[in-house]
Amino acid sequence: MRRLLALTLLSVALPAYPAARLTYQLNGVAVPVSWQSSAFPLRYAIDRRVVNARPGMEDVIARAFGEWTAVGDASLKFASAGVVDGATPGKDGQNSITLADDLFQNQHYYAITTNWYDESGHMTEADIQIDAGTLNGSCDLQQLVAHEVGHMLGLDHSGVLSSVMYPYVGKVGMPSLDSDESIAIAGIYPHPNGSDSGATLEGRVLGDGNPIFAAQVVALSAKGEPVATALTDQQGNFTIDGVPAGTYRLYAEPLDGPVEVSNLSGVWRNAKVTSFPTQFAGGGALAVESGKVYGNLIVNASGVVQLNPKWIGASAPDAAGVSLMAAPVIVHAGDTIALAVGGDGFTSGMTTFEVPSPSFHRLSDFRYASNYVSATYRVDDDAAAGSAVVLVKSGNESAALTGALRIAARVRQRVARK
Repeated sequence: MRRLLALTLLSVALPAYPAARLTYQLNGVAVPVSWQSSAFPLRYAIDRRVVNARPGMEDVIARAFGEWTAVGDASLKFASAGVVDGATPGKDGQNSITLADDLFQNQHYYAITTNWYDESGHMTEADIQIDAGTLNGSCDLQQLVAHEVGHMLGLDHSGVLSSVMYPYVGKVGMPSLDSDESIAIAGIYPHPNGSDSGATLEGRVLGDGNPIFAAQVVALSAKGEPVATALTDQQGNFTIDGVPAGTYRLYAEPLDGPVEVSNLSGVWRNAKVTSFPTQFAGGGALAVESGKVYGNLIVNASGVVQLNPKWIGASAPDAAGVSLMAAPVIVHAGDTIALAVGGDGFTSGMTTFEVPSPSFHRLSDFRYASNYVSATYRVDDDAAAGSAVVLVKSGNESAALTGALRIAARVRQRVARK
């Protein structure tokens, strides 16, 4: 697994925005960059070397763009300028997708997106470069391209493991965009005939009496899905827009791995990594209605923690071992599986975890190894597709792996009868 990185050219008070936006200081002000509506449909050209390097690559790219246009509440359109000869990255007035030979040698990067924008934060061009070594099947190419298209549209990396904007990609890609990035992109490029604007959640994250910068705040639904997120600004403030009507609990977690502030771009990199326990906002569950603003939501996350879950894995309940990775586990409705969570600060006999989703049921006691804990879970037959959170506890410490699980709907097979 290799890291994906978005670089931009051109290089205070930071505005609070949902999800993680590509945000840069322009004239001393932090500005999230994006395209003007008049720029759509965004045209892009594909260098012929990309298409010739792997059969079907043009279709892979089209499907990757299609993941974003499928967001119903967003107004996005793309237009392929076709396959061209000699396309090169660089500010030339043309959005392009090209190959990079050895550009990322020994850097563990699969691809890079370079954005250009004016002094108002309006994007003017974006070029995607894909390392030639990725085309040998070492990663899921559709997710790779979809990830870079997200950067092209103005999204930074995400701390949600199941997000397409998560900064790592493996051989098995996510089946679709996650809820968080879909809500975020609809907020940046709203459809004029969108269903509704959803609710707005506003508040602050404090640790030991001081604001926490770049904490990830998560709106967790009653179904245990991390529906939407935001990062806090220098004053610890956050705003999450576009939250669908429903019941939510809010929690805040540090970006201390597997995603860290070093994975982000622009002003977010100025944040100091602050260790604090994952904590829920006071007041319990919050029922929200579309079109309303819910403010003064406070998360008090005092103290430091040694507990830091970084890896998750799944296996058959009777398997001898399990592979742990910093990647989401895809489970299916109806599965019975052994889930294992590992990381720093795990203590045998003390560390436990839960999946706060009514569709997950623990069937066994916890089992312990050197640096991980495991248990057998059953997923309901009618579990809805989406993401889920794993919450870890060890004594008085608590931490989260947001989006550690991605639930895929069970595929029902029909048997033809004679």
